[in-house]
Amino acid sequence: MEYADWSHECDAVTILGEEIPRVFVRSDLSELRERFTLAHEMAHIELAWHVGTVDCHVDSASIGSEFSITSASGTQEREANEFASRLLAPDRWLSSLVSSVSSFDRAAMQKLLDHLATANISAQAGLIALSRHLLPGHALIVDQNFAISRGTPWPGTSPLNDEEIDDYLERAVSVEELTHQGRRIFWALTVPPTAPLSEAERVLLDIRTPHQVLISSCARVFGEDFANPKAMSINGVVGGMTNDLALQWHENAIIAVVWQRIQDNPDLRDILTDHEFPLYLHKRARAIVEKRASKIVI
Repeated sequence: MEYADWSHECDAVTILGEEIPRVFVRSDLSELRERFTLAHEMAHIELAWHVGTVDCHVDSASIGSEFSITSASGTQEREANEFASRLLAPDRWLSSLVSSVSSFDRAAMQKLLDHLATANISAQAGLIALSRHLLPGHALIVDQNFAISRGTPWPGTSPLNDEEIDDYLERAVSVEELTHQGRRIFWALTVPPTAPLSEAERVLLDIRTPHQVLISSCARVFGEDFANPKAMSINGVVGGMTNDLALQWHENAIIAVVWQRIQDNPDLRDILTDHEFPLYLHKRARAIVEKRASKIVI
């Protein structure tokens, strides 16, 4: 590996296919950018299917390219970015940090970001790594770029303009301004909180199965003939949102996210008007959390 001075827009060049790979790194990179660039170039070497001579420009847009709908970066660059992100901010470490947070408020998120800063990677790269471990509903915006958890409404395509950022934050349930790596961060929650169950509803939790409650609700709202197919669709929404064992799901998060997804679905949203549908959600969420607890091995 060599450091070199050059004027063209390239952070590093890796030459593969030789007995010993060669890496040339631009000598005037900032500390955090250089560290991510080195991890990025290591990816090109370690991932055996990466070949040829690779010119790498590791800016905020390219770091986020693996999460973009229309990425301009090639497959090798996206894979190298993800490799670097997971190397410098390991999943096992981040998962343990997130799972230790019982309730996400401003103080808890700032403390989490302070821990994340010890990984010594750029704000954008760190936020993207963190977003992989957050439940749906979290959006983190730094400058004109963003990192969102899976299942969270998409803000647009980076770089966002001021109008897009303001519009997205205005539609959020809550917004907090935080700091990370000396940068101003906006943390938006897009999933609303859920109301607690009444005592009568809690009693019913121990009587009927989630499916029985759901069928009853669907029959009232959609009619007997459509109760079963509508129930299958709703169960599909729940299962599709919660099938990732790596995410630290808890009951209220499941309820809030599913409620939002159904609200956005014109074919299903009428079910939200039924008085017993929240009961189904609570019963189903509890069953999912208990089942997952028996499967997850740390």
